[in-house]
Amino acid sequence: MNVTPDYNPLVSVIIPVKNGSRTLGTCLVSIKRSYYKNIEIIVVDDHSTDNTADIVRSNKCILFEAKDGSGANNARNFGASHANGEILVFMDSDIVVERETILGIVETLEDQHIDAVVGIYTAKHRHESFVSQYKNLWVRYSYIKSSPAIDWLFGSISGIRKEAFKKLGGFNIELLAKHGHDDIELGKRFAQAKLNIILNMDIEVEHLKNYTLGSFIKNEYHRSMGFAELAMRFRETTQSFRRGFVNVYPSFVISTLLSIFVIAVIIASVVGWVSNWFLLGVIGFYLLLNIRFLNYLEQVRGLFAMIVMVPFLLIDHTVCLIGSVVGTIRGLIKK
Repeated sequence: MNVTPDYNPLVSVIIPVKNGSRTLGTCLVSIKRSYYKNIEIIVVDDHSTDNTADIVRSNKCILFEAKDGSGANNARNFGASHANGEILVFMDSDIVVERETILGIVETLEDQHIDAVVGIYTAKHRHESFVSQYKNLWVRYSYIKSSPAIDWLFGSISGIRKEAFKKLGGFNIELLAKHGHDDIELGKRFAQAKLNIILNMDIEVEHLKNYTLGSFIKNEYHRSMGFAELAMRFRETTQSFRRGFVNVYPSFVISTLLSIFVIAVIIASVVGWVSNWFLLGVIGFYLLLNIRFLNYLEQVRGLFAMIVMVPFLLIDHTVCLIGSVVGTIRGLIKK
């Protein structure tokens, strides 16, 4: 990949971080290895209590302390306000970029009709637990299913023209990362303003997040709650059954609604209230709804891993159902 000689914009990489010492050093080193060199790296420390600041200084990056608030969006906006670059690249502190990642962003934004570009997780994931592998591959698969023209941004890796970012006033600081929609809301405002966001699947990053079952459930609950609340705000709840919402594709939405019935039938079968044939029929229908994703898991990780990950899929759907109900109620109350 080569950028034309007359297009060599300064890129400001902005990383919000709070107690990210376990992954931040690896993240910064990967950026410094990028093929594209016209970069400034800005780290905004969101009131960390570990040695995050020391890691930034040892890697000779620009360090700011977040002020007048907290949260990833506040830190992102603060970093952007001090950025000199024509292109703003937002990424999280647990992300490792490929050597081509930043170059791919610059090449994509060389097209003046594109205002922002979003990347995708790599299939590789250094944490071998099945729950971590499942989560990483689900996110990647959901992006692969998406069309190139999208209406959301991705906190893990997004490149935005500075003038477009300033035009929309930056990220909404009232949205917190724990609610799962702190980054995508800006993308919805991009769409409303008729600005163009492209998903470029050649732009890949590795996510260093290591999930336990507990942290996975907590993450999915908050993510689904935030998504449902955001769908209510932008009046996209009903259309999610046909078009999905953000990267949540329609069959996932339908499976989420079906999950409580599947669990009820499993329990009823255990106590002898329904026949095994009925149980097999329900499970078969549920698996058929998700057959393409299961095929993807089998292709990437093998048959055994795919079988092991099926329970995580059902857990994911069930937790997302609960979170979506709570998010919808919150959305109705605020409305």
